[in-house]
Amino acid sequence: MGLGGNLMWTSLAREIYERENKKVVFVSKNGIMKDTVFLNNPYISFNIKEKNIKQLNLKFKFVPEWISENKWNTSQHAIISRCNYFKITNPKVKCNLFFSKKEEEKIHSVVRELPEKFLLIEPYAKKTWTPNKQYPLEKWQKIVDKIKEIIPVVQCSLPGQKILNGVIDVSKKINSFREACLLAKYSKLFVSTEGGLMHGCNAVGTKCVIIFCPMFDPMYTKYDNVVDIWVRDENHFNCFHPKKCMKCLELMEKHDENIVIETIKKELIDERPYYSGSPALDF
Repeated sequence: MGLGGNLMWTSLAREIYERENKKVVFVSKNGIMKDTVFLNNPYISFNIKEKNIKQLNLKFKFVPEWISENKWNTSQHAIISRCNYFKITNPKVKCNLFFSKKEEEKIHSVVRELPEKFLLIEPYAKKTWTPNKQYPLEKWQKIVDKIKEIIPVVQCSLPGQKILNGVIDVSKKINSFREACLLAKYSKLFVSTEGGLMHGCNAVGTKCVIIFCPMFDPMYTKYDNVVDIWVRDENHFNCFHPKKCMKCLELMEKHDENIVIETIKKELIDERPYYSGSPALDF
């Protein structure tokens, strides 16, 4: 797992701080973890000599939510599995991100140039861990073609990726995962496949429509701000196969994109806000 997987550790750090009044130092096989998603976090320290800290060893072979490499505990959220591993029960399933003033000012300048209300998409799934999450780009284009009639669509992807027709492209203005998460804060809705930005949207309190591939049950990573669309059939789901799975890819290819379109429309109509419990950003 990448940035999203590391972002889930922030929930454990917060729980320990609130219960024990101790900051957490995460230690992996490469030493103290200084991941960018931990920056400015009042519950996490990078200094093992600091007073009132608790060192947590993340050098295990499998993350706590994995029963084995090819079998994961999808009966509960991965955050619950991680917290339970460290003797924390009944945790709040909530990620945390804390932004610098510079990051806030940067994204504020980007948002000022965007429509007052917009939908944010990331049509590209990260493929380094698994190729199975990618939803076909031609389906993404059909989604944009329909949704842009209702609300402007903003695309935020890594540089070099194809930009869909009819979107507002901010890819060259966003230079980090953290900035992308903060941008999502100001979107009416975020739409993508399951991945790091879904966890980031939980941290900033943005509602999401997320496409899950058949590989695992959405229960494993979804939050209460996420409306999930699980692409699967009665014969293929929970395969736990991060390497290329032809059946997963086939189901993603055959999936009816109109299901995604209608789900987005429904969520755009629903004006009820999702409250994340995160501090407001005041510009």
